Amino acid sequence: MHAVPNEYTCLSITRRKFLRAGALTAAVVPTLSAWDLQAEAETSTTSPSFAPNADLLRSAKSTAEWIRSAQKQGEQGAWWLPDPDHPERLATVSATNAIYSGSAGTVLFFIQLAHATGDTKYLDTATQGADYLNATWRDLLDKPAVGLLSEPGLNLSLYNGLSGLAFVLNETSKATGNAQYREAAKSATNAIVEAARPAGSGLAWSGAPGVAADGSIVLYLLYAADEFQNDQYRDVAKRAGDHILELAIKEQRGGLRWRGFPAFPGLPKDAYFPNFEGGTAGVAYVLTRLYGATKEKKYLDAARQGALHLQTIAAVHGNAALIPYRFPDLTDLYYLGFCHGPTGTARTFFELHQITGEPEYQTWTDRLAQGVIQSGIPENLTPGYWNVVCQCCGSAAVIDLFLGLWAASGRAEYLAFAQRVAGQLASHATNLDGKGDRWYQAWTRVKPWDVNAETGYSIGASGVGAALLHVHLAEQGKYSAIFLPDNPFPATRT
Repeated sequence: MHAVPNEYTCLSITRRKFLRAGALTAAVVPTLSAWDLQAEAETSTTSPSFAPNADLLRSAKSTAEWIRSAQKQGEQGAWWLPDPDHPERLATVSATNAIYSGSAGTVLFFIQLAHATGDTKYLDTATQGADYLNATWRDLLDKPAVGLLSEPGLNLSLYNGLSGLAFVLNETSKATGNAQYREAAKSATNAIVEAARPAGSGLAWSGAPGVAADGSIVLYLLYAADEFQNDQYRDVAKRAGDHILELAIKEQRGGLRWRGFPAFPGLPKDAYFPNFEGGTAGVAYVLTRLYGATKEKKYLDAARQGALHLQTIAAVHGNAALIPYRFPDLTDLYYLGFCHGPTGTARTFFELHQITGEPEYQTWTDRLAQGVIQSGIPENLTPGYWNVVCQCCGSAAVIDLFLGLWAASGRAEYLAFAQRVAGQLASHATNLDGKGDRWYQAWTRVKPWDVNAETGYSIGASGVGAALLHVHLAEQGKYSAIFLPDNPFPATRT
């Protein structure tokens, strides 16, 4: 996420590498051409330490063992220390029972590992974690928010709050057949609905429309409406969407934009994040999904205008494009991950293509994918792809984007790139104490000396292990994943 107070106030911009030949406008971009990628040859090894590891299933299992070494057991069930090297830290970015850095995301990883391996010990671990979620979900309503993103209303969001916890409980119910998790998810969903407050002509929770905030609650409610066959959830999502429409800002160059984050203190007054979790890209995705669920054209019209704005601010080079991290001060910095980069923003154009069938949106999906490929990663670290591996802003996010593109299109070059990133990622694991694989990363890019290894899904080993597992399953012809409601790509491919 990285919309942190004071985080970038003293940052000096490094030299732009992406636009070697200068940016072109979208109107003069050449037609996309296919590219050839050769998957790097990997040598399989069973060594637990220094040699590069291409056995992705072994690495996913080893990751699970390290996470299990950080497990805490109590009367309410099991949870995991978010930062095991610092056991006094009971919460980092999110609450202990949320997806981002808490136990809800870890449950998701163990469910997927159990499905892939058939090993019941992983499902038992997931069940213990779900018991904890079942026992503590009301804490997200009754207790003050904790963690980095503790603004009012974010305790109900997908990654940092109750929407994500409810999603995990329902998915656990489907995996285990235990109906109590489903009932708890429905109760939590009702609590989310009851927490909505009038705002303009609609409803809101935090008042911020981004996917890091109210946009994610809308997406969850659309998921819950289908899962629980409850039209009320869809109606509340629509009313929240109506308020999001009112928050649009008209752009002089064309299109609409949204300020997706709450106004964090310490950021420039006019700070604007255009990409997925914190900006226009995510809002346009939410509105596209609302159109798909309701067929009300006002949502699609606004989503198109959001996409148009993104196209006007993109830096385009040949058949590749990237969108800057932040305006007006960091326009030469290009994140590559999910939170503020093409790995997330490509979802918006992909969903628009799915809904409309218009080739332009598929072109822009591929263009953003090319922006990632032509950046030179994973072999080279860029200012927007620093020493970070997680699902939010690093390697795991890139892997799941390209697997999603491959699952949708069958194009071998997408799978090859995911394999290439996965091989590099697995080779960076640390397991010198024999407890299992984990990854030390500098989550805050402007503090490269501040590294730690976390267990959570969006920030740590659970999400990394899931990405490696997904590549393994794709290589075996058994690709299957559990995706959150903000992911439009196919969850399976045979």
